[in-house]
Amino acid sequence: MKRFKSILVGVALAEGDRLVSERVPSASEEAVARGTWLAKANDAQLNFLHVLPSWAANLDANTQVLIQNDHGQQTVRDHAKEVMAKLVHQAESEGIAAESRVVFGKSWVEAIRQVLRKHHDLVIVGAKDTSQPRPFLAGSTAIKLLRKCPCAVWVTRPTPDRILHSILVAHDLRSVGNDAMELGCSLAKIHHAKLHVLHAAEYANYDNIFPTLVSLDSAEQYRQNAEKQIAEQLAKFHLAHEAQVHFSTRAPDLAIWHCIEEENVELLVMGTIARTGISGLITGNTAERLLPLLSCSILAIKPRDFQSPVTLEPHG
Repeated sequence: MKRFKSILVGVALAEGDRLVSERVPSASEEAVARGTWLAKANDAQLNFLHVLPSWAANLDANTQVLIQNDHGQQTVRDHAKEVMAKLVHQAESEGIAAESRVVFGKSWVEAIRQVLRKHHDLVIVGAKDTSQPRPFLAGSTAIKLLRKCPCAVWVTRPTPDRILHSILVAHDLRSVGNDAMELGCSLAKIHHAKLHVLHAAEYANYDNIFPTLVSLDSAEQYRQNAEKQIAEQLAKFHLAHEAQVHFSTRAPDLAIWHCIEEENVELLVMGTIARTGISGLITGNTAERLLPLLSCSILAIKPRDFQSPVTLEPHG
């Protein structure tokens, strides 16, 4: 798999009452491990980014109180740079080209600006509070990145051995769905994972509440065409385990959630699209309803013509 060439890992260092903890918190540790693994697999450049709030520019690293410029004391930014430098050293010791950056601002905005500057093709972040079943909270950094980042975004949840055993591709049969399918198959092959492929029917003039409005002949032809397209794509890969194809007439978000729960899926791979002319909306309302329910990791693929509403600052 040589899909990714430049990977950005967002590292959150705050823990408890500390803006910068002595160790990398578990959610970010998972993101770092996943980024390191992918960088090795893809022979990619690995970049670590930590974003501090703007008001923390002159905080003492130990007391976390405001101090004057030219004070000679270590600031929280200095401390963050030390922690990030250790991540770079660790990656380089494994033969990976790596660098780090510490900036001030909003985490999701600065991550996207870094993508625009450096042309990263994947952003990895850890879901906060991974002990909770609903880590994707509205307004969180993960949600904002999934909506507005111009490249693929992987939001990680811990797995016991960091090996994926069950992967689900939510395939909409569009070009971005084809990209998600290719990536999902590649990951399943590398991990020797069980691959599930789900398509939720989108008939012309179809209504989930009144499905009988679609004729049986039309429904059967639609299903045959969908399964044929998926089978042709799967035939290009030699997976360790035979892929299981799921066809559903449920609403897409319900179909995806049900499959994740039933099959113990650890990674959901899906395409995202902008609709109604508004940049940054993902998969219409489907993902908006789905994301707060997810207990697994998600890898969201963007269409090649996706445009982020975030722009670089004039002197960025």
